[in-house]
Amino acid sequence: MKGIHTSRERVLIAFEHKEPDRVPLDLGGYQSGITTIAYEKLKNQLGINRPTRISERNQQLAVIDDEVLKEFKIDTRYVFMKPSAHWDPKEGHDKQSIWYVDEWGVQWKKPCTSFYYDPVGAPLKEATVEDLRHYPWPDPNEKSRFENLDKEAQAIYNSGYALCTTVSGVFEQAWYLVGLERIMIEIIENPSFVEALLDQVLAILSQQYSNFLDMIGQHLNLIEIWEDISSQQGPLTSPNIYQKIIKPRTRDLIQVIKSKTKAKVALHSCGSASWAIDDFIEIGIEVLNPVQVNAAHMDTKELKRKYGNSISFWGGIDTQRILPHGTTQEVEEEVKRRIDDLGEGGGYLLAPVHNIQPDVPPENIIAMYQTGLKYGQYQN
Repeated sequence: MKGIHTSRERVLIAFEHKEPDRVPLDLGGYQSGITTIAYEKLKNQLGINRPTRISERNQQLAVIDDEVLKEFKIDTRYVFMKPSAHWDPKEGHDKQSIWYVDEWGVQWKKPCTSFYYDPVGAPLKEATVEDLRHYPWPDPNEKSRFENLDKEAQAIYNSGYALCTTVSGVFEQAWYLVGLERIMIEIIENPSFVEALLDQVLAILSQQYSNFLDMIGQHLNLIEIWEDISSQQGPLTSPNIYQKIIKPRTRDLIQVIKSKTKAKVALHSCGSASWAIDDFIEIGIEVLNPVQVNAAHMDTKELKRKYGNSISFWGGIDTQRILPHGTTQEVEEEVKRRIDDLGEGGGYLLAPVHNIQPDVPPENIIAMYQTGLKYGQYQN
């Protein structure tokens, strides 16, 4: 067997396309977390009795207790930017739903029968380019966003875990502001408006992330940009439009990030993202998340064969069928398959494809991580 590595060493070695002592494990990000309902069931199974706190409001994700992370020998820990202390969420409710307004002015609503908040109010839905100049944009230099994050990052670094974070991408933040329908139309019929919107969002995010990374960048190991550009079947836009309009702004954001930290840069895009992997690599993406294995053209063995020397993979454990509906044996087989397909030679961080949903049995969560620990051992 290889010598035992610390969690941080394990993750970094894997991302250098080398084999550590075992496949590293992840749980707790905004795309690899666990919903509060599933977490309550997991805690009951593990005999943990303490209140559940929310880490991310829209997806109703839980703050995962360190006791649980240590139980599964999770190698990652997270630090996230905070909301501004001066933000007024304008919260409200009626008999059918609850809602609030985020710092960008987007309204989010959660029906009482739903598990999540959805974006329902796009403040720039009818905006012109002139309107963009006068919109009350978030202040990227608001210091309360970054308060004490350096101390949190230092503590995680000292503990030996891999420090990770997640931030929004330019395109995804932009379409929240105007609505997905409008941006899909305008990107074809009025691309100059979309480019002006993207540039404004890019300027704010670049300054905000620059400040954020000034606080934690020296200790950071992995930064993920969430930027969904695909459906289950293929790209949301034509590849040509992506390459001409979206890709250059993502590249510019990555350049800002890389000027502030040596952390590996990951891109999160659900769905069938294989069509854009060459573009991702070209603009500096080093890790692909979430490897949605049930989407078209996302065969893990083929992805590893074609791109395994150029990009690392993060995720891969099926959250659409196996985790919620499979037996523990099927979960074990799923984990072994993804390790076999993606883990050879390193380059794999094991995690669920996306957040663990309310219908996932705790036994399957336990089986996923126990199998990852046991089967993911690398031999000399």
